[in-house]
Order: sequence, then C-alpha cells, then structure tokens
Amino acid sequence: MHSDSQAAASGPADVISPADPATAAPLDYAPHSKPALDRRYVVAALMTVMVLASMEQTVTSTAMPTIIGDLKGLEHYSWVASIYLLACTVSMPLYGRLADVLGRKKVIVFSISLFCVASVLAAASQNIVQLIAFRGIQGLGAGGIMPVVLTIAGDIFTIQERPKVQGFFSGVWGAAALGGPALGAALVKAFGWRSVFYINLPLGALGMAVLMWKYHDREKAHSTDLDLPGVIALAIACTAALALVSGLGPGGWLGPACIVLGAAAVVATVWFIMIERKAANPILPPDLMVKRAIGPSLLASGLLGVGFLSLDTYVPLYVQGAHGGGAGAAATVVTPVMLTWATSGIFAAPAILRLGFRRTALIGCILMFASFAGLLGCAVWGAPRWALTADLAVAGLGFGPASMATILASQDAVTWQQRGIITSAVQFFRTIGGAIGIGVLGMLFNVLIRPELARLHALGVNPADLMDPSKRDRLPPAVLHSASGMIAGGLTWVFAAMLLVAAMQLLVTLLMPGKKASHAVSRAEAIEALAG
Repeated sequence: MHSDSQAAASGPADVISPADPATAAPLDYAPHSKPALDRRYVVAALMTVMVLASMEQTVTSTAMPTIIGDLKGLEHYSWVASIYLLACTVSMPLYGRLADVLGRKKVIVFSISLFCVASVLAAASQNIVQLIAFRGIQGLGAGGIMPVVLTIAGDIFTIQERPKVQGFFSGVWGAAALGGPALGAALVKAFGWRSVFYINLPLGALGMAVLMWKYHDREKAHSTDLDLPGVIALAIACTAALALVSGLGPGGWLGPACIVLGAAAVVATVWFIMIERKAANPILPPDLMVKRAIGPSLLASGLLGVGFLSLDTYVPLYVQGAHGGGAGAAATVVTPVMLTWATSGIFAAPAILRLGFRRTALIGCILMFASFAGLLGCAVWGAPRWALTADLAVAGLGFGPASMATILASQDAVTWQQRGIITSAVQFFRTIGGAIGIGVLGMLFNVLIRPELARLHALGVNPADLMDPSKRDRLPPAVLHSASGMIAGGLTWVFAAMLLVAAMQLLVTLLMPGKKASHAVSRAEAIEALAG
C-alpha cells in the first residue's frame, strides 16, 4: 500500500499539488489508458447508485396516496417517510466507520444489497405495518449509500479534481430528485404502486455489478473497533430527538411524553459524548470535530439542512394554503431550487480552487441569506408567484457552493483512514439538522395558528380543504380570506426563522479556514482503487 509519506518520498512526479501545472490534465492519464477508463466506469456506477438514494423518497411520495388507499392506515401515513429518514440518519456514522475499517467496496455492496432486498419486501407488503418495517430496513441501506459514494469519489480523485466531480454528482442528484415525482406517477399509473419499489432493482444491480468489476478497494492498516456503544448511544439520542420534535406543539405529545423524550435525548447525548471521549476509535472523533477545518463545516452543514428542508417543506404549504395554488403550482415554485442547485457546480468548482473553501462557502451563504430575505419579503407583501419562484432560484445557487465547500474542506483535513468517518459526519449533520429544524419550525407554525384554527373548526371548516382547489372554491369568501391569512401569517414567522438560520450559517462559515486545497495529494493513492 502507498501511504502519503511513501508517495512524497517517491518524488515530484508522483505528487499533485495546487501549484503543479499538471493539474490542468489530472493524473496525466492517456486518453484511453486503463486507469482512466476504469475510473469512468466507477464514476458512472457511483452516479447510478446515487440515483437510488436521491430518487427514492420523491418516487415513493408520489405513490403514497395510492398506497394508503390500498393498504389503509391513514393514521400511520407520516411514519412511512419518517422511519426511512430516521434509519438513514442514525446509520450514517456507522457506515462511515465501517468504510474506514472494512474498506469502501464491502460496505457499498452491502448497502446496495440491503436496500434492494428491502425494496422487494416493501413491494410485497400486505399492510401498512409491514410497509413501515420494510421502509426502515430500506433506510438502513440508504444510510450507507450516499456517504460511501462520496467517500469513494474522494479516494479516486485528487483534491484539485473533486470540486468538478462534486458538481457532476450534484447534477445527477438534482436531476434524479426532480424526475422522481413524474417517474413515480407514471409507474403507478402503468404498473401499480408496487413498481415504485421494484424500479430500484435494475439500478442497484447495474451499479453494484460495475463496482465489483472495476473498483478495486485496498485495505489499509486500521483498528477494527467499531465503537458499538457509541453507535447505540447516538441512535437513542437521534431517535428521541426526532420523535420529540415530530410531536411538538398543539395536538402532539402531551407534557409527560415530551419530558421523557427530552430527558432521553439529553441523557443519551451526554452518554455518547462520554463514550466518544474514551473510545479508542470513535465513530465521531472529538478531536476531529473540534478542528477548525471540520467543526464549522459540520455546523454549517447542519444549518444548511435546516434551510433546505424547511424551504422544501413550508414553501409548498405557502403556495397552496395562502396563494390558492394546487400541487402543480407548488412544484413549479420549488423546482427551480433543485435546478439551480444542480447547475451551481459550474461556478462552485473553480471557485473552490481559486478562492478557497471559506470564500466559496460564504458566496453560497450570502446568496441563501438574500433569497430567504426575499422569501420573507414576498410573504409580507404578498408578492406574485413568479417573484417567489425567481427568488427561490437564487437559494439554489447558494446551496451548491455552500454544500460543496463544507464537504471538501472536511475531506481535505483528514487522511484516507478518516475520510469515511468525516464524509458520513457531514451527511449526518445535514440530515439530522434538517429533520430537527423542520420539526421545531412546525411547532412554531402550529402555535401561531392555533387560535385561528380553533375558530375555523368551530365554524365547521376543515383547513385541509385549502389544499384542494375544488374544495377551496366552495368556501365562503370571508372564511377563505380568513383561513388563507391564517396560513400566510403563521408561515411569515416561519420564513423569518429561516432567515435567522441563514444568518447563523453565514456567521459559522466565517470560522472555516480560509486556505485553499494546499496539501500534496498522492497520485498513486488517487488511482490505486482502480488499478487492480
């Protein structure tokens, strides 16, 4: 195996540094050399696998009304998505640790296999309880796909190449997420709802086959201690925290339940910190978390998750409930966010190499702050839908460079043996931050609208009718005006809170290191996974 020190000792020809003119043609591959061709196969396979993780939830969400109609269990509707997100979130750090201990190839193959097996089981579900259970297993598989895919990409590309590659991955992720609803609707109409799970099989099989053929992982000396006590403590803390925020506010958990869940989350978090400080090989190493190149990136990633998931959750509610648009109108407003995020890598990649991690992330944060300020302004002044759409497109332009800079800054600060841990940590913070954030903002919204909501119920009006254009038109004008104003007023404060989160992200990003990708990268280490 080649270590960084061995590579450095082999001379300048084996090292790429930011000042190396060879970076214009990374790794000096001949156009048709075996490593270059193998790397293309691996990248194509990684992108195929990424489609599984990015498209799954949007494909399934389109089919959920049909699924509920068949399996019944409307009261458990939210758990189908929640259990998937929970299982995916709590398993990410463990997969990162396993990728560093066992190697990337074993872990990614296992994750894909588990995801596909769970997809078959979900498709065969006979009731809603079975579907929830199998979706949880699916989430356990998905938790290993995204972080390990990004870790492998970090292994086979040098730091100078990674920004451009991350841009490609971002584009694939965005396109898959955008295409998910349309694909889900088409599959349900043509083949029934079970087909939305079966579609995962050919994609998973293709990606896994190419990775097993062309990707040749290399074992490196590393402890096999998996820190299982840390995994258990983290899982308890995340489960309690997500359960707590999902039931906050009027109509949710009663006081005793909130106290129990809150206490469980706090105790488990303290227990986790104590375990990690003593563990020989922790899944979230405290010494890495406090490094300036990593700590601010993790916090910024968590705040970015709050901003993105809150936008994706509450803007459609604003469009439908306050503006009177249907589901199509809500999708039209939110879609540009995904498009601009997917294409923002065009300027984010060169910006990272020229400006460094912090400046690039700040560009993204400023764009996000400006967009969220515009979103608040649109709500206050009742701006037309086209203005809201244009404003949110700016947010997408900010998400790209902000997310890319945080993950690349973290990867650049660690060695091969820690890259899996830190990549999964970035994904974990983004997911858990977003999940907790939308729960807290949901509580704020529920508290604000509760008095008006009670008045509407007293009049015999179901607020859910506001989301259905056909039922909305039947409401008396005075009631419609009052109900729309209630939703708009509550969401205005939610958007103000989102602006505050964007400001916090901007401040945290200022703590990131201002350096560019400056350390030498071994050419041998970048291609060894392809040279079997």
